Amino acid sequence: MSLTLAFNPGLFALGIAVGVLGLVLLLSLIVSYAYDERTLLALAAYLSLMVAAVGVGQQLQMGQGQLQNLLLVAGSTVMAAFQMWLMRNRQSTVLAKAAAAIVGLATLGLLWLESGWAPPVAMALAIPASLAWTAMLLMLSVTLLLQSRDTVGPWKWWLLLGHWGGLAVSALFLADVVEVPQGYWAVVMMLLLQIPPIYLSLVWRSRLLNESRLRSYSANTTDPLTGLATVNVLLERLMRVTSRAPQSGTTSALFVIDVLNWQGLLNELGAEFNEKMLLEAAMRLRRSIGDNDLAARLSGGRFAVVAQGLKGDEEIAALATRLVVSGLRIDSPLLSGVEFKFRVIVLELRLKQPLTLLAAQTWMESVSGVFKKWPSSHRSRSILVVSEDLMGRANDTEIDSDY
Repeated sequence: MSLTLAFNPGLFALGIAVGVLGLVLLLSLIVSYAYDERTLLALAAYLSLMVAAVGVGQQLQMGQGQLQNLLLVAGSTVMAAFQMWLMRNRQSTVLAKAAAAIVGLATLGLLWLESGWAPPVAMALAIPASLAWTAMLLMLSVTLLLQSRDTVGPWKWWLLLGHWGGLAVSALFLADVVEVPQGYWAVVMMLLLQIPPIYLSLVWRSRLLNESRLRSYSANTTDPLTGLATVNVLLERLMRVTSRAPQSGTTSALFVIDVLNWQGLLNELGAEFNEKMLLEAAMRLRRSIGDNDLAARLSGGRFAVVAQGLKGDEEIAALATRLVVSGLRIDSPLLSGVEFKFRVIVLELRLKQPLTLLAAQTWMESVSGVFKKWPSSHRSRSILVVSEDLMGRANDTEIDSDY
């Protein structure tokens, strides 16, 4: 007994089509779940419903021509509505609403003609009506493109390619220009031209939106000039550290750094070097701290560092000295030979009660205000320790340093 294998081109092509659409469906579900992208979930739902409708029609042996035409009209209309939603303007105009209403009524009329329920006289108008309906959707799509060409990203071209491709297939089959033995092939061809390009456009759109959200989030958490944390992030860290201080077995400390010769360097190098100086100072400070420490830019040439996990006064003194020394580096490729004279105010974070946001803001202003009242006895020193209770006044205790 021998097994004979026969190659069926139609079945092979259908298998490829089902594989492509199944892969896009799977990727749409995965990406929509991973990135919470509802448009991809809607695309997957549309594809599933269209395939289910074809399958149900085959099982119930419904009129293939009627079912094919109904799905072609419905599929192209759904994609037109999808385009209208994705490329909509901020304010919906009366003209746009009227156009949507007209397209909706025309679609209902064409569905009625293709359903077989219309009288024979009306059904004779099905082909002219389908051509008019196609022209209407195409005009609407082009109008949306012209209105949103400056506000919608480049992903729109993939969306239009898929929409126009599916619309072209619908027009050819509705006008009886093309015929296939199995009615489901018309729907499969429409989906093959629609789904992959539209999937690519939605993925591209999702990526651009996520990048925009990330930039917006970073603008609130990261200083754009230096890459250091913003003041808001610093205040949140201070509140968290002070709330955990009583239970922590290690020491945390705040270091506020001011560049004493900032204005002198600007006068010497020129105002155009302001950004380079900010970036260089930030880089030198970042090299001096640990991975769990937070460095933030306060304003101008003033910075702050919150260091955690320190073991007593010796490590606090060592880090303060290291911060001062980092400003003396002159081997930088960005500003070679430039020395920053860092002055550092040190405060051990052992507060009696946790800081609220308003209290943290006032507290930081008080600590920074010490630079304006730098004690005359410390003129030759670059490190000053302030006490917790006095806040704005220098303590008599000073970390031993040669800088």
